[in-house]
Amino acid sequence: MHRVELGLKFALDPAGLKSLRQHRALRDLRLAKPVTRSQSAVYFDTEDRRLHARGAVAKVVTIGRRHVQSVKCAMEPPAGSALIRRDAFEDAVADDRPDLRLLTGTPLGALGTEADLAAALRPVFVTDLRRSLHRLGDAGWAVELVIDEGSIADAEDPEHRLPVAEIELRLLEGTPDRLYLVALSLLDRVRLQPLLPPKSERGFALVAGAAAADEVTAEKAAPVALDPDMTAAEGFRAIARACLGQLVANEPAVRAGLPEGVHQMRVSVRRLKSALSTFKEIFGEATGATVADPLAPGVDPALLTPGDVKAALGWLMAVLGPARDADVFVGETLTGAEKLLGAGPLAALRGAVEDDRRAAWDAVAAALDDPKFARLPLVLGAWIEAGHWLPDGGAAPEPFDGLAMSGGDADTPEAEEAPVVHLSPAPGLEPLGAFAARVLDKRLRKVLRRGRGLGKLAPEARHEVRIQVKKLRYACEFFGGLATDQKQATRFGKRLKALQDALGLLNDIAVARSRLEELSARPALAFGAGMIAGAHAAGQDEALRKGVSAWKRFVKDADPFWS
Repeated sequence: MHRVELGLKFALDPAGLKSLRQHRALRDLRLAKPVTRSQSAVYFDTEDRRLHARGAVAKVVTIGRRHVQSVKCAMEPPAGSALIRRDAFEDAVADDRPDLRLLTGTPLGALGTEADLAAALRPVFVTDLRRSLHRLGDAGWAVELVIDEGSIADAEDPEHRLPVAEIELRLLEGTPDRLYLVALSLLDRVRLQPLLPPKSERGFALVAGAAAADEVTAEKAAPVALDPDMTAAEGFRAIARACLGQLVANEPAVRAGLPEGVHQMRVSVRRLKSALSTFKEIFGEATGATVADPLAPGVDPALLTPGDVKAALGWLMAVLGPARDADVFVGETLTGAEKLLGAGPLAALRGAVEDDRRAAWDAVAAALDDPKFARLPLVLGAWIEAGHWLPDGGAAPEPFDGLAMSGGDADTPEAEEAPVVHLSPAPGLEPLGAFAARVLDKRLRKVLRRGRGLGKLAPEARHEVRIQVKKLRYACEFFGGLATDQKQATRFGKRLKALQDALGLLNDIAVARSRLEELSARPALAFGAGMIAGAHAAGQDEALRKGVSAWKRFVKDADPFWS
């Protein structure tokens, strides 16, 4: 049986799981008696992990005496998105080994013949779970809450295992924003931690080694799959989902204290704010802020304006910015100065700025523990999916067939027929291809106009050029996949990146100079700050020369890929 699953996953600690089971929503919104069962699953792959490389999972789930073979393949939204969408193929089988005849009828059939798969597939890891299923709903919607507790174990070394404590909200009927709204309703008693990666990814990491299982890395922005025949509104939703996914994916790296985690989370916020600006004409007239605190409990996400969303993002940026600036100052400005001037004369300065850096990171940690941060991705997700930002407040829902009826990682073969689920489409706006070309033209003209005579511009004017270049680059990253000539798009992107990097260096020097002026006001630090300021002054002229050179190359060689 083939179906499509749409859901959200969250991690909880044992106390959170206990609080969740006592939550009034599980009683007040209950549509059916909860079901609790034990189940195990054996995950299969080839030695060279061909399934994993394709974003696919093959497993056999055992529930009592029944066995269900399940093949799941990631769909858009892409990996890393907060919203999980999967193609699922599930069939009853005789035992806990895969039925290769059924595998060939799935996307995995492209990996080889039945004989090829028989020779290549082997058990990789095993999950043992206690699963509780709670069907919740009201008029027009239904969501299944799946609670999993148990472990993931290496198939060859069962003592090598990881604990599992997570929930998934699975959409059964309604629109995708309902998943976020249900999650928001649980926050009054439960701290929900968006869960990336899924159990399968953690299983592969476990088998690869303890270091890989525990490794935390920052997540860069991934390309967004767009189609020129999409409407502009559909394009915005796809881009906004990807930005939100990057924000969520970088929380572990930020909590681990990785500077690149703060940087990439900040990039995700900037990209989403840039998307709001890029698509501003589709939002109609009501774009300003309308509520004092868009992240306050009780605020309906669907009714927020783009201005409210920017305000919510601004709250997070206000703490990420100082931490990023401190990381750059310590890691680049100060470290570079120590190589030139020696560490001794700058020892007092390093001690002071390291203290300031710790304070900035403490503020980031406090923000991540603030209930506002727990609400932020859920509010944003609900707003993106509800579609009330469309000019007419949203179009009539469009049928979308195929969400799984009874939750999680493969269910009973006799599950009910999948219900109709409604995804709110964009109204009949301009095709995305035409919209993108028009927006890119406008942004390029603004860059060329603002950047004339770059070398003679005042620092404030050069800063404005940098902002416009950054907006153009984000738009090019959003729409680059629409280009018919990808080589030309790549060339344009490289020239634009070189220009942004050169202007960014000038901005870093300006930010460092401002920071050094603040530090110079402290008598004990004035000498060291003055030494670095002198070295920076000498480097500014060279940075400006490189900026002007990058500007000339961009103007001369960068042909628009959308023309």
